[in-house]
Amino acid sequence: MRIIDTGITKEILTGDNCPQLKIGDKCYTVDNRQSTFDKIQELQNNAELTEKDRTKLIYELSLGKDVAREIEKMDLPVENAIYLSYCIMGAITGEDPKELQKMAKEQARKN
Repeated sequence: MRIIDTGITKEILTGDNCPQLKIGDKCYTVDNRQSTFDKIQELQNNAELTEKDRTKLIYELSLGKDVAREIEKMDLPVENAIYLSYCIMGAITGEDPKELQKMAKEQARKN
């Protein structure tokens, strides 16, 4: 299991079986199945959804509805909320969240 610490250190921690996100003192298991990834890809391509709705649904798919509500209640600072999205995708795909964020910034500059 991989544990991604979404705190200030933003380090990937190791474990066994399923990836987890560490937010504060709690760890949350991430659903990294192919079916979840496929549903997230569909959401990201759905132009009818707002960015807020898309993010909420991605949290629900990858972390579960209860955890998504818990995270929403945390009212994270913008920087942390943005990074959390990269951490979720990194946990699902096995990629480094920092690299995903870097690639997204580079792509945004090109557009």
